[in-house]
Amino acid sequence: MTKRIIKPGAIYDIWTTTKDCLEILDDPHWARFLLLSIGYHRYMLNYRIYAYLILPDSFYLIIQPSKMYSVSKIMKLIKGNFARKYNEYKKREGTVWSQSFDAEIVENVEDLRERLEHVHSLPVIRELAKEPGQYEFSSYNNYHKARRTNVQLVIDSMPEGVG
Repeated sequence: MTKRIIKPGAIYDIWTTTKDCLEILDDPHWARFLLLSIGYHRYMLNYRIYAYLILPDSFYLIIQPSKMYSVSKIMKLIKGNFARKYNEYKKREGTVWSQSFDAEIVENVEDLRERLEHVHSLPVIRELAKEPGQYEFSSYNNYHKARRTNVQLVIDSMPEGVG
C-alpha cells in the first residue's frame, strides 16, 4: 500500500469506490444522502470543498482540509457515516466502501483547473449524461451559475495560489 503524503494546507483530489464497485449510488436517494453527509462533515470538520462528483459506484472530492483534521479522518467519517445509515436502512451488515481511497496533492492553480475539468467530464465519459451540466450529482453547475432543483452543495471560491 502506498503511503499517503500529508502536507499541511494542501488541496487533495480524492476518489473512492464502493466495495466491488457495486452501483448503490445510482439510487438518487443514496446519492443525495452521500451529498448531505459530505456537506455535514464539511461544516463539522471545517474543510474547503472545490469540487464533488457522485457516480453510481464511486465519489470524487477536491478538498482542502483544515489544520485540525487530516484527509484520512475526513474520508473515514464521510464513508463511515454513510455506511452505518445504508446498512441500517437495508438491514444488512458488512462493508459498503472499498478499503481505502486514492488522493493526490494538487500542485498549483492550473493543476486544480485540469482536475476540475476531469472530474466534471466523468459523467459524460461514463455516458450518464450528454453534457456535464445535466448530471445532478456534480459541482459542475456551481461553476457555471446554474441553479438546481435538488440538493447542491455550496463550494468554496478558487484559491489564489495552490501548493
